[in-house]
Amino acid sequence: MKQAIMKNAAPVLNPAIKASLRRFYKADKSLTPLEPAERVLVFAPHIDDETIGLGGTIRRYADAGAQVTIAIITDGKNSNAAPVEADALAETRKQELRSIQDLLGFTDVRYLDYPDSEIKHVASSERFGELIDEIRPDTIYTTSLIDAHPDHVYSAHLVADALKHTAHQPKVVREYEINCPVPPEEINCIMDITDQFPLKQRATEAFKSQVIAFDGFLALAEIKAAQTNDTNARYVETFIENTPQQFIQAADHLKTEDRQYENHFKQANRTVTLWWAIFKNLKLKKAIYQSR
Repeated sequence: MKQAIMKNAAPVLNPAIKASLRRFYKADKSLTPLEPAERVLVFAPHIDDETIGLGGTIRRYADAGAQVTIAIITDGKNSNAAPVEADALAETRKQELRSIQDLLGFTDVRYLDYPDSEIKHVASSERFGELIDEIRPDTIYTTSLIDAHPDHVYSAHLVADALKHTAHQPKVVREYEINCPVPPEEINCIMDITDQFPLKQRATEAFKSQVIAFDGFLALAEIKAAQTNDTNARYVETFIENTPQQFIQAADHLKTEDRQYENHFKQANRTVTLWWAIFKNLKLKKAIYQSR
């Protein structure tokens, strides 16, 4: 019933939602040039996070000749509400990721295979650190420290903890957005993916094992183009850019706060519910970001 109501309401609500959110995101920021990078490492808690968060940017790195490694943190066995056998689901998800490798152009995939939905119980960041020292990335991408999915939050903290101990330090650490939109004023990195957006859209269509909708994620790529003063940028991906030390300091501060973000914030996967996802407890979200 709920799904049917949202589907019927979407043709009426979605245009109004997009128009109002463009006003909400409106800013005069410059696009971020893609930095020269030989190696990029993307930590993705779940298969499809890499595509939702930075699929277009991955394609840009690939086109520029960079080697992009995707590190999938969980085994994907608990990533669907439908009654699917866990091992079969995990293998299906890996097949889906392999099917989009040519679309997005990433070079390699590493599977850490921690239990899905249980990252909060991972006691050591050693394997994260070993991967960083092996790959020696110029740039690291990780999920945000503030997110509505616990796996995303704890994964980011493990990356931060690993960076305290690695011999190699990247030049840049960027937090990417999945299901918990970052307040517009906190966005400090905007990548133009206008040319790459069709490939990102096609890549999301590969994840047929997932019951969630993806249209809200894609709509935000268009809506957030209002952040930039470049009128030629019709689709963007946005990030929080840090030095490694800034990222570690933010993680250390937020680690002391047990805010249970999943209880406060709404997932942003559907266009028809984006108002709710963006404005639910927005004052609290802004205060948390400002305290980092």
